[in-house]
Amino acid sequence: MDVQYDTRTIHPLDRYDYFRAEVGVELVPVAVHGRVPGRLLAVQSVAQIGDFKIEVVTLAADSEIVSQRTERLIRTCDPECYRLFLNVNGKIRGEQADNQVDFRARDIALYDSSHPWQATLSMGPGSMRLVMLTFPRALVPIASAKVRPLIGTLIPRNMPGRGLLAQFLIGFTDTAELTGDQNLAQALYECTVGLLRQRLDHSNGITPHTRQQLHRAHIRDIIRRHLDNPTLDPNQIAHAANISPRYLHQLFHGAELTPMQLLKQLRLQECHRHLQDPAQATTPIKDLITAHGYARPDQFARDFKQLFGVSPTQVRRLATRSRPGVQDEPGACSARDFDVALSPLRMATSARPRPSLS
Repeated sequence: MDVQYDTRTIHPLDRYDYFRAEVGVELVPVAVHGRVPGRLLAVQSVAQIGDFKIEVVTLAADSEIVSQRTERLIRTCDPECYRLFLNVNGKIRGEQADNQVDFRARDIALYDSSHPWQATLSMGPGSMRLVMLTFPRALVPIASAKVRPLIGTLIPRNMPGRGLLAQFLIGFTDTAELTGDQNLAQALYECTVGLLRQRLDHSNGITPHTRQQLHRAHIRDIIRRHLDNPTLDPNQIAHAANISPRYLHQLFHGAELTPMQLLKQLRLQECHRHLQDPAQATTPIKDLITAHGYARPDQFARDFKQLFGVSPTQVRRLATRSRPGVQDEPGACSARDFDVALSPLRMATSARPRPSLS
């Protein structure tokens, strides 16, 4: 995910003003009010999946924070979108359209950027985390007037698909991967529209295919968070996902990769990324592969060459020579050679272009 703002990079005396300025220029701008906190941590990361924008916010302060979406801000900037607001943990009160919600952990509520709202965040001794899933109203094939009674209200916990969406969003906050998976974008579309249809008693709306895609995305996040476990197997993956091993295999039936093939691919991709990272330039390759769950260096070397077409040593050497200020030795592989050698890999692993919400 891309970091949008982080108060830890700012002098403590300037953090509140910095935070207020940053939230005032977000996709859906808000104004922050309240007493200036003596201690403030505010970090926001953003990812784009098709037309859906996921914003993850971590907050900690020693005083209450109140954010408002005002009529003036709406006139200034309105992307005309819906927002599903998930409270991962913390005490929050949300108000919109005369509806008021006191969030519990894992509660999800619906908001509309074209109507004023207020969120009051009561800070405790620890930090709180919020996830916002924002998407254009034009995507929803339901008239805004019909949806309006739902804004500022919770999505019932017993509604089919709601828990799966919450599980996916919470898992997504723990992964650094930015995905351009169009299947996942379609699954998010079907899930969000399906939830609204259910709230309006139109239909169930969430298909088995949508559930499968969100389950797969959640399992991918679980695998990514446990790459360092050399004994990770389908039973452990299924246990972490709270499903049976049999259902895990059913979910990936017909997929391009099995869960264990996906595990190997993610491990190799993370190793490749670290081999190109200047901060890891002096870390022995054997330490990198051990940190990503490979117990046998010889097996890693074979798998790496098979996936990328070059050896780990070549990747590190070529990445080093391609950096500014590093001169190639006579007869050595140049930066251009590096680009040519790795262009197929970049095409295979790079994310698709991310459209902005408009």
